[in-house]
Amino acid sequence: MDTATNILSFDIEDWFHPEIFAGKFPQSGWDQLESRVKEETELILNFLSRKKLKATFFFLGWVAEKYPDLVVQTAKAGHEIASHGYSHSMITKMTPTEFRADLRKSLDILNALSDHPVIGFRAPTFSVTKQTLWALPIMYEEGIRYDSSVFPIYHDRYGIPDAPRKPYVIYEQGDKKIIEYPMTTVSLGKYNLPCGGGGYFRLYPLSLTMQLMKKCQREGRSIMFYAHPWEFDPEIPKVDLDYMGKFRHYSGISKFLRRLDKVTDHFPFTSFRDSVLSHKLCA
Repeated sequence: MDTATNILSFDIEDWFHPEIFAGKFPQSGWDQLESRVKEETELILNFLSRKKLKATFFFLGWVAEKYPDLVVQTAKAGHEIASHGYSHSMITKMTPTEFRADLRKSLDILNALSDHPVIGFRAPTFSVTKQTLWALPIMYEEGIRYDSSVFPIYHDRYGIPDAPRKPYVIYEQGDKKIIEYPMTTVSLGKYNLPCGGGGYFRLYPLSLTMQLMKKCQREGRSIMFYAHPWEFDPEIPKVDLDYMGKFRHYSGISKFLRRLDKVTDHFPFTSFRDSVLSHKLCA
C-alpha cells in the first residue's frame, strides 16, 4: 500500500464549540469566554514540526477570524487549510440558505489567509447525513471539492451506516464532483466500529486502536485520523454534564498526545492535499 494514503487532520475549534455543549454557550457570548484554541493549536503545530508531518487543518471560521495569524502560521508550516464552517452549527440544524451563508463566510476568511485555494470541508459533528445531502451541491458551488464528514456508523448525532468505507464520489453532476473521505471504521459483522481518532482514540485502549488500524492497512484502506485542539489540553474548563457526557468528553485527554506520538511512529500520515490518494481520485 502507498505510504502517503493515511490522512492526519485537526478540526480547529475552541473548547466551548462541541455539540455536547449545545445551548450552554450562545455564540453572542463567545468573545467573553476564555479562549484556549491558539495555544492548543500551536502545541499541535510544534508536535507536527518535531515529527516532520504534514496535516490538514479544518479551521472554524470564527477561530480564523479571531486568530488570523494562526491560520497564516499553519499555512506557512506547509499544512493544508480547510473549512469547518463558521459557527460550528450542525447542517441538520440549518436551512440551505443558512448553510450557504455559514460556509461562504468561513471560506471568505480562510481563502484570504491561505496560500492555496480552500477546497476541503468537514461538517461540524460529522453532520453530512442522508438528511443533509442537499448540502453537497451548495458545497460545490462555493468551491468545495472534497468532504470528510461522513461516518459510516450508527450514532445518536450523526452517521450514514451503509455509506462506503473507502473514499468515493458522493456528489456528481456532469463534470462536477465532490470526493468523500469517510472516517475510518472496521467492519464487525453488520456493524462498523470507528477507529479514526477523536473520542474513540481517547476511550479505546491504545492496543485496540493499533490493532484496528493495522487491520485497515492490511485491507488496503486508509486511516483518516482526526482530533480537536481541546483534546490535547488537560486544563480545559470542565462543564457540568451528566455522567455519560463527562465520560465521553473528558476521558483520555491527558494521554492523547502521547498516544498520537506512538501512532504516528507506527503509521505514515500526510495531509489530504499532499496524499497520493487525493491526486488519484481528483485527477
